[in-house]
Amino acid sequence: MKEGKVLTVKKKVIMMVALIGAFLTVLDTGILYTGTVELAAQLSLTPSQLSWVQMGYVLTYAGFMLLGGKLGDMYGRKNFFIISLLLFATGSLAVGLSVNAPMIITFRTIQGIGAAILQPTCLAIITDTFRGEELQKAIGYYAAVIGAGAVVGIAFGGFCAAFVSWRLGFVINAPLALIMGVVAVRVLSNRQKKTVELDWVGNLLSVLAMVSLTYSLAGSHRPILTLTLSGMFWLMFIISQLRTTKPMMPLVIFKNRVRVGSYIGSLLFSAAGVIFWFYIPQFMQREFHYTAFIAAIGMIPMSILLFFVALQARKIVQLFGNSQVMLVGLFLVFVSAVGLAVFAGLTNYWYIFPFTLTFGAGFALALTPLTSSAMADIPENISGAASGVYNTTRQFGAALGLALGLVVTSGTTSVIHIFQNVMILAAILLIMGILFVMTLVLRKSRVEDEDQI
Repeated sequence: MKEGKVLTVKKKVIMMVALIGAFLTVLDTGILYTGTVELAAQLSLTPSQLSWVQMGYVLTYAGFMLLGGKLGDMYGRKNFFIISLLLFATGSLAVGLSVNAPMIITFRTIQGIGAAILQPTCLAIITDTFRGEELQKAIGYYAAVIGAGAVVGIAFGGFCAAFVSWRLGFVINAPLALIMGVVAVRVLSNRQKKTVELDWVGNLLSVLAMVSLTYSLAGSHRPILTLTLSGMFWLMFIISQLRTTKPMMPLVIFKNRVRVGSYIGSLLFSAAGVIFWFYIPQFMQREFHYTAFIAAIGMIPMSILLFFVALQARKIVQLFGNSQVMLVGLFLVFVSAVGLAVFAGLTNYWYIFPFTLTFGAGFALALTPLTSSAMADIPENISGAASGVYNTTRQFGAALGLALGLVVTSGTTSVIHIFQNVMILAAILLIMGILFVMTLVLRKSRVEDEDQI
């Protein structure tokens, strides 16, 4: 009895460590959204340099995600959780202490590499540690942390920029990471294979493919060229994975149609979701004339609802089924996009407030089962690779959403029209996601036996 209790306590500590690690990567993104004005002024950054502060992070975050997931499979979750935490914390501390453009851009790229290893490692730790109902509950917590982290980051970044300094938002990651690193040394363990060979060719090609693809969407002045290069790198990567006996991304992951449907659904859901996170605070500031901090406070009710719905998502899934809850969540977010597009012209917070709540509830209901389906029935020895693929689809989806947002708002100067256009875009992406989920995920019960790997 005592032994079981100790095991339960240890599992809770492991989950806390993994969740805080994931939380830090999301928190950091939100902090930058509200600290850019003060940051640019203090460091005398040009608009181009400021864009590279974010671009450097996004490129390395997305580019190294597949590699980051695989490293834990090969050399141990504990080792690479601590290494990635150290990279992320060092980069974050250095960003907070930066005095010019080259420094902050360089250290943001280091942060991105740390986050690219840390995020999939955290999810893999959760899937390795828990099974059955415990895993569903842990994934619910993971979804709550991912969803709430962005809003907490926006609010904290706004507070720091308004009352202290943008630097605090980055420096504070260092002591938090140090504490988590000390705890991780005590509670995490390594379960890597005894004989390992790193697929250097596959890793290099995956990084080149993801960096060129993300760059083509997020800021390339020659998108056709970079997209073509990305396509070539992806083709070479797939060929290399088919030929090698120890692929960095085992293609068996994609033999399960439910998992593939979850990956596609996650990509489209992330593309739509980032539009909400990115444009709602901007709309409040530009149309309602709120400060960044007040705009963040306006999103707190949504964040609270998201957090608590995510905590209850496991019970809701048990009652109604994973794919059904996933569809309801996607539909609620779709309703939010349509409602925000329709009522944005009334220029009053309370008209859009109900739709921020439906977004929060829908986000939680969709993210939890999407994550569960993406990681279901994955053998422990490739859970890191599977986590890397899942998180890569999310990061690529976010880059895609922002890129498409720029396309549909080009040539538009009206704040209301910009907001309505991006919300219509989000609604279209969500309809596509719903159709893919209905086609690939909802039919699981009829093809379950043949789909298992």
